[in-house]
Amino acid sequence: MITVLLAAWNGEAYLEEQLDSILGQDGLELNDLRIVISDDGSTDRTREILKDYQAQFPEQILLNHRSAERKAKDLADGIPAAAGNFFWLLSQAGESDYYMLSDQDDVWKPNKIETLMMEMMCQEVLNGADHPILVHSDMEVVDANLKTIHPSFFKYQKCDPDRTGFSEILAENSVTGGAVMMNRALVELLKERPQACFMHDWWIALAASCFGTISCVKEALYLYRQHGHNTLGAKETGSVKDMAERLERSAQVEENYRKMAAQAHAFGNMYGDRMNPEQKAVLRAYLALRYQSPMGRFRNIVKNRFYKSSKLQTFAQCVTIPRPDGDNWPI
Repeated sequence: MITVLLAAWNGEAYLEEQLDSILGQDGLELNDLRIVISDDGSTDRTREILKDYQAQFPEQILLNHRSAERKAKDLADGIPAAAGNFFWLLSQAGESDYYMLSDQDDVWKPNKIETLMMEMMCQEVLNGADHPILVHSDMEVVDANLKTIHPSFFKYQKCDPDRTGFSEILAENSVTGGAVMMNRALVELLKERPQACFMHDWWIALAASCFGTISCVKEALYLYRQHGHNTLGAKETGSVKDMAERLERSAQVEENYRKMAAQAHAFGNMYGDRMNPEQKAVLRAYLALRYQSPMGRFRNIVKNRFYKSSKLQTFAQCVTIPRPDGDNWPI
């Protein structure tokens, strides 16, 4: 049984195309597929579309929407809207063998589930089915009309999917939610919503890197649509335009580092009793970065491998991580 958790919000323009691509996967019997969907209070035709699909596929599609009260509490606690919706879905996922996440506006290639399942089975043979495993893939970056912007998200973002160590994931996430397949052992770790997170897929990657295994299929298995309304979109990292934009948004860069520190602190609060001494030491070292001088940070980064995908971004941490300044820090 494969359960797909789909978070929706004002997605009428693209939702049908995505649902059709999931329901039309190669090598998969519909009886082995379940799609659990939470709409986050849409004001367009999203819920009407979902009801129509549920009527057509009553055995496959389950609607379990996050309440407005739950959404308000998640937002008040600093959880991003999309992340809160996915954490709700994870808490309501039910019994299944494998789980996948889906955005509402992408399009899965017909072999996505079959290909990820083959890699998952290989990893379970190597590590055991009780071992938490996350498998993910590359994706093709496309525009609103599905015209290719770049054939590889990893190359477009200059993102290295082989960075799977706990220390590396603390510093930078290389896993995109819509690309993942998780086994039951990993999902069991994720059913409680964290106190803070940067985004749900980063939190999931942290759990997998700390307690399990991350494996990547370096094939683009779905179309990652960019249409101007994405919660988080793809950008050509490292380009002249990207570097210029970073200089102009220093306040946002500092805020992102604060969110990363809050996420790391929340991870320790939730999983500290499961972590071994080495993992705890790495987490403490990461949280210490914000108190250190640039040279102290450099030594810490090298010693604990708090590397980002590019050398420039790795070294930039030495000067761009802000020092704590009272109430602006959430921890």
